[in-house]
Amino acid sequence: MSEVFQAFAEMMQSRSRATLSYRPQANGQQERSVKTVMQSVRVYAEDPLQQDWDEIAERLVFAINNSFDLTRKDTPFYLVHGWDARSTLKAMATSLCQGSGKQTDALK
Repeated sequence: MSEVFQAFAEMMQSRSRATLSYRPQANGQQERSVKTVMQSVRVYAEDPLQQDWDEIAERLVFAINNSFDLTRKDTPFYLVHGWDARSTLKAMATSLCQGSGKQTDALK
């Protein structure tokens, strides 16, 4: 590892571990993450009728970042930001339930 990266890891109080190049078994957790991303993108990219997979990439990243990680016992989004992300659907449902008037009465 470069001296700059080692200094950065030390400053961030991060424990880093060097792995061998071209040896994915040495870094299984990262390889699993890459496999998940590749499977998600492949579903859209391999379809011959799918021309705009890059426009869907943002939603794929959101879905992956909000999926529960058994190793860390939380979602990657929560671990980075400290709060759970809310999807548009959740935000709309919450605001409708908290509203007043005919819409709220209709939901009850």
